[in-house]
Amino acid sequence: MAPHCIGEDTSPFFPIGIYGVSNVEDLETVHRAGFNCVKGPSNRAFLDKAASLGMRVIASPQSSFDTPEKLKNFHDADSHPALLSWYLVDEPDMHRTPPWKVAMDQRRLKAVPAHSPVSLVLYDGAHSDDYGAIPDILMVDHYPVPWMPLAHFAQHMNWARNAIPQHKPLYGVLQAFNWYYFRDVLPGVTDFRVPTLEELQCMTFMALAEGVDGLIYYTLRSGDWDLLEHPDTWNALQQVIRSVKENEYLLTAERQWWIPAAKATPFEKRRNAALESSISMTLFKDGDGLKHLLLINTTPHSLTLRIRLPEAAHGWASVFQKDTPFGGFQSENVCLIPFKSYQVRLLKGFEPVTFDLP
Repeated sequence: MAPHCIGEDTSPFFPIGIYGVSNVEDLETVHRAGFNCVKGPSNRAFLDKAASLGMRVIASPQSSFDTPEKLKNFHDADSHPALLSWYLVDEPDMHRTPPWKVAMDQRRLKAVPAHSPVSLVLYDGAHSDDYGAIPDILMVDHYPVPWMPLAHFAQHMNWARNAIPQHKPLYGVLQAFNWYYFRDVLPGVTDFRVPTLEELQCMTFMALAEGVDGLIYYTLRSGDWDLLEHPDTWNALQQVIRSVKENEYLLTAERQWWIPAAKATPFEKRRNAALESSISMTLFKDGDGLKHLLLINTTPHSLTLRIRLPEAAHGWASVFQKDTPFGGFQSENVCLIPFKSYQVRLLKGFEPVTFDLP
C-alpha cells in the first residue's frame, strides 16, 4: 500500500476525504478536522479555495459541453491543481447501469478531452470484475451499520482489491451517517443509528488492512443529514482521522507475507459473519524496515487471541493502548491478547537499543 501519484503529478498523495462538501465555507471546517480531500463542485472559486488549503477535489463533470462557455469551464477545472479526479458515476451496479454504458460515458469524457483521472464508485465489491477496468480510480462504498455485519465492509474491499491490478488505486468509502435519513432505501429496517467510535475505527483500519489507497467518508451533508448537527459522530470521526495521521507510516507500508499461528476464543466466536477469522491479522513493513502488526476484532464480541508473534514478543510496542496488550506469555513468542468489541490493536516494531560495554 502506497500513496499513489495522480495524473502528471509525481508527488504521492493519500486522500483522506469526505463527501457532501458543496460550499466554499465548509472547506475550512473539514480541513481543520484533518481532511485533505472532498467530493465537491468543480467551479473555480471552490477549486481555488481548496488549492489554497492544500486540498484536492473529486468533482462530477457537467452533463453536456454544448456551449463554448461550458467547454471552457470544464477545461479550466480539468487543468486545475486542486482537481483530483472526475467522478464519473455513482453506484452503477446498484442502479443496474451496464458496464458498456459506463465505459462509453468514460470514453466520451476522455474525448472532450479530460486529462485528469476518472473515478467511479461501486456499491458491491464483487462487481469489480465487471466495472473495475473502466476507471482510473475505483471506489467502493458499503455502509453496514446497522443492517449488515461490519465484517462485510472488509469483505467488499477485499473483493475489489483482488479483482483489479495492484497498481490501480482503490478508495474505501466509509459510513459516517445514519441510515434513518435515507430509510426509504432500506425498507423493513427499524433500528437505525450512527456508527460508534469503535465501528468507525474498525472500518477505517479494516480498509487499510485491505490495502486501499484512499479513505473517503460519507457524508458531511446529504438530504436532511448534516454531520455537524451530530457532534458525537463528528468528534468520533475526527478522532479516527487523527489516529490514522498519527500512524501515517501505515499508508506507505508494504504488506508482508505471513500466515499467522493464532486462535481466537471462545471457540464458537472464532469466525465472523463473513466466515473469516474473527480477528484480522496483517503484518506490514514500513519504509525504515520496521514491522507493524495490525490486529482487528471484526466482531461485536469480546475475544482473546492466542498468537505466536512473528518476532520476539519483547520487540513490539502497543500504539493505541498505553498498557501492555499481552494478557500473559505462554512460551517464547506465544502470548494472549484480549480484545473488546471491534477493538483495533496496532503493535509497532522497534529496534532494540544496544549499548557498547566499556
